[in-house]
Amino acid sequence: MKTTFQSLRCVILITLFVFSFLSSYSQSASDMLENVLSSVITVGVHKTDFAKQTLGFRGTGVAEVAYEKALDMAGVVTSGSGFVIMKNGKKYVVTNAHVIENALDEEGSIYIYSINRTRYEVRVLGGDSFYDIAVLEFVDTPGPEITTIKFKADEPRLGETVYAIGNPLGEYPYSVSDGIISAKNRVRESYTGKFGFLQTTATVIWGNSGGPLVDVKGDVAGINSQIAFAPTPDGSVIWQSQINFALEAKLSERLVNDIIENDGRVMRAYFGMEIGQSFEYDIDWFGNWYLIGGEGMPVLTGVLPDAPSYSALTPHIGSGISHVNGVEVRNVEEVLGEMENIRPGSPVSITFDDNGTTSQVSVSSKLLTSTELESIARFVLDQNPDIEVNYNDIMLSVNPFSNDNFYIFDGYDFYETDDEMLDKPYYVIAAGVSGDALQNMWIIQDLKDFGTAMKLSALGGMIDMYAFDPDSEGEELLMFRQNFSGDDYIIKTALYY
Repeated sequence: MKTTFQSLRCVILITLFVFSFLSSYSQSASDMLENVLSSVITVGVHKTDFAKQTLGFRGTGVAEVAYEKALDMAGVVTSGSGFVIMKNGKKYVVTNAHVIENALDEEGSIYIYSINRTRYEVRVLGGDSFYDIAVLEFVDTPGPEITTIKFKADEPRLGETVYAIGNPLGEYPYSVSDGIISAKNRVRESYTGKFGFLQTTATVIWGNSGGPLVDVKGDVAGINSQIAFAPTPDGSVIWQSQINFALEAKLSERLVNDIIENDGRVMRAYFGMEIGQSFEYDIDWFGNWYLIGGEGMPVLTGVLPDAPSYSALTPHIGSGISHVNGVEVRNVEEVLGEMENIRPGSPVSITFDDNGTTSQVSVSSKLLTSTELESIARFVLDQNPDIEVNYNDIMLSVNPFSNDNFYIFDGYDFYETDDEMLDKPYYVIAAGVSGDALQNMWIIQDLKDFGTAMKLSALGGMIDMYAFDPDSEGEELLMFRQNFSGDDYIIKTALYY
């Protein structure tokens, strides 16, 4: 009887302890979230452009205030989330590039909404389209209700509790969802925003983009950026609510510091290399493309004239690349991942494989600037046999010799051009990889912008150019497509670094 009583007493004590712990934990989490909410904002874009701007190569009781009224989003075309940080005594807004990259570059285009629904005008300080990150600076003086939040200093751990905060669908500001970190350093299959993602079960949806993923201390563990979809047999897709991605804090903080301290852009190394990997496809009776085969490793396919180590690299054109800085690489994306870790001025060690014979070469780097981006643009455009490029016109212009890969585009479908449209100049206004709603097209104002579009889009194996006929007053949009392989059945994914 005594033993039974002691066991029962022990169970009661344990139960009381667990209940007390859970209550304390729940209360501390609520307190943390109350404090964090006032550093979270909604980003509203009021004026949008036809394509994207390239970025990077250019307290107590707050919950009651946050939820007492709906935001007045009248006039907002697109929206997302964000959070406020303090750097050098100044407040900045951090969000995703895709939230604001369609905004016009003029006054009154972007506003943020604080916890008490006050609207403040902001402008783009800079960002990086590759990592899908942007930093906004205040035009209006931020009010005292806007607090700041800091990035998480310690390494995130698998199973760690996290909370996503944002404005899903642009209708539910200061929504909080919880979950755990389920994986680290994920790579996403997209042209931009590929590396350094935390995978989390904290649910996010459209409108959450750019909002913070915070840990139990209220520090930013990541920037909510992407959601996952799974294909179905009928060709549709299903949203996977338990698979969400946030750009990890350590990388985010480095990028934000670069943007603030370097005139709005991330500092990148430049080696003057074209690296490619080709894949052969065929088409079946039903019009479906399928992969036949391809190169087993990335290949050095070209060296640009201004490469810092031109003489060291040119003998290896056509050779495979097996390692970058001692890390094995199996495809162009993995080469890109290693290159992104290299700071300007630092060398890189590349192991070349020429039919089984390996050699290691140390390659110098320099800072990627407008000059190097222009070099990339010229290198690519000069390889297109179907067009002549005029670099000295008032805008970048192309003169087509052939109707191959030259189309009329009405915003929905592509139509063939006729011979009367050949041998005349057309002004390029956007470049990238054409898709639904121009989602991967970037505004082109000069040759540097085209080089930036190349860096962002070349993994797609092609570059599309939207242009207009200056004699038609821009009434008709045209498209030129340059396939890097020169063969419609071969996709050559490319990297310019």
